[in-house]
Amino acid sequence: MLSNINKEVTLKLTTFRTAVLVISALVPPVSANATSCQQEGANAPLALHKEWIMKGWERDEGDSAYDFANKLGKFYDLNNTKGVFWDNFAPGDTQLFNDAARYGDNWKSLQDAARSVRHGIRDGDALVGDDVASTTLGFVGRLERLTGEVIAFDARSQLAWTCVDGAWKIRHEINYAWVVEPKSIEPVLGQK
Repeated sequence: MLSNINKEVTLKLTTFRTAVLVISALVPPVSANATSCQQEGANAPLALHKEWIMKGWERDEGDSAYDFANKLGKFYDLNNTKGVFWDNFAPGDTQLFNDAARYGDNWKSLQDAARSVRHGIRDGDALVGDDVASTTLGFVGRLERLTGEVIAFDARSQLAWTCVDGAWKIRHEINYAWVVEPKSIEPVLGQK
């Protein structure tokens, strides 16, 4: 009888251990992303938001054709492109997208028709958690078309970031811009 009880206890322990191993393999640790993304410095959300504007969306005369994945791919999770991306300046029939790649590719015609695109940052702020963050920037821009037409604008941008494999990626984006006189933004252009 004792032998049967030992066998039953051993079987229950083995079943319990197997269940714990299976559950452990399926559930990531609570702190998996807690320290995997930088909270401060060059790879923190606010610094990345500034780089996104000042490098990602800039264009110089003679630049190659616009390619969203190559130019801005580091800021988006191109393996999981779902999100909310809205910009009232977006070219085309819609300003709201639920796919980062489609949103980014939508800018090709505007970027390729520009001789140059310049920006400057007015201000910025960030709320940074362990695996999500929100950043806002006030910025200006000056787009010169290949035709010579100049469009100057003032804008606000809010980005929601998520920590993916140790890097911050944009998951949601809201940008609002309004046209201004080019002279009114000259003092801010180029400011980082």
